[in-house]
Amino acid sequence: MDRAHGPSSSPACQSMGELPCTEAYPWQRASKPETVLDLPDRLVIFKPPGWEVCNKHTELQLSTFLQAALGKRFAIMHDEEHQFGFLHRLDLPSSGLVLAAKTYEAYYDLKVQLNAGEIARDYVILCHGWVKPCLTDIKAKVYWRGLSPTSVGDQGKPSLTRLKVTAHARHRATALSLVSVRIATGRRHQIRSHFSHIGHPTVCDGKYTAAATFQSDQDLCARNFLHRYRLAFKDLAGKDHEVVMPLPADLVISLQHVRSKDVQSAATICDWLSGSSLRSWQDHTPLISGFGGRQADTQQKGRPVAAGTGPSEQHA
Repeated sequence: MDRAHGPSSSPACQSMGELPCTEAYPWQRASKPETVLDLPDRLVIFKPPGWEVCNKHTELQLSTFLQAALGKRFAIMHDEEHQFGFLHRLDLPSSGLVLAAKTYEAYYDLKVQLNAGEIARDYVILCHGWVKPCLTDIKAKVYWRGLSPTSVGDQGKPSLTRLKVTAHARHRATALSLVSVRIATGRRHQIRSHFSHIGHPTVCDGKYTAAATFQSDQDLCARNFLHRYRLAFKDLAGKDHEVVMPLPADLVISLQHVRSKDVQSAATICDWLSGSSLRSWQDHTPLISGFGGRQADTQQKGRPVAAGTGPSEQHA
């Protein structure tokens, strides 16, 4: 398998105690997208927070960026009916890797892989509360109308979020969990709405937390703490490709300011800060605890996701 690695903004972690890495380093977060892997007929691009894939709700569009970079050589990148070649999206306030096709043949090849569940999309999030390590799946159906927040209910589409709770921490009096996530379906705002549904919304989420929580979170993180750090897929010849991207500088600085709850959590947080946790979701080690059990029932019929009253975010 070929492995592409995006540039790191993280230093090696220097300590393993209750406060794993506390020094704030003066990195500036990326303001422009960058190509991480460029193949003849497909590519992977890093989307910074604040950029949109192709919905035209903001001036910062990945589609426009690629059109400017590649010109008119690839017709699909100017074809709105084919999503300008993009295979999936990523919410506006989030960061991470996005896969795009340069040709129609590559687009449909990747569509088949996506529909068959053969494209791995791995994320890391920081969320509220100490999520029980025994929780491994969220299966709540989700639905949405227009630009309204995503909700949970029987009328929704089947959705599956897999998770591994890897660290418990605190920021001041607030309990937090660092969670590795893999999605089996790609519904709008799926991760954010699923974690809000189970009572553990992601940090600094203006759509799925109350206004007071959203405001308080900004002391720790200026935007939603959700990063797609890994993509894995095949090329047209069937060769495996893996692309990873370390935490952006702004999330590194945020994570440096949390206090780990235990030794295992401290080690995990240090791994993320140093960039050594960029492996497949399957290979992440869940937090050891005495909660027991393997899977929690997270389907609560007819229960809407509690959307906050704080400033709304445009979705990507």
